[in-house]
Amino acid sequence: MTLECKTCSELTRDSKKKSIVESLTDIIIGFVMYLPINFFILPMFAGEIANQEIMGFLQITAIFTLVAFVRKYAVRRWFSKMRF
Repeated sequence: MTLECKTCSELTRDSKKKSIVESLTDIIIGFVMYLPINFFILPMFAGEIANQEIMGFLQITAIFTLVAFVRKYAVRRWFSKMRF
């Protein structure tokens, strides 16, 4: 059983639209989230940054990676439940 071309085209277009909206939403949420995170996290590591200590850099990277993973997961789950 195959779908009509019109249906396939509509699904592709909707999927692309949904992907664009999801990406833009993720970027905006990330921007808003990282402003206060930068404000609080980076001063905590000012000494490590000034001394160029690798462990400080790895800790900062781990924090930002964890936040990004949780944010991306939440946005993806949110959009998978939405109907466009």
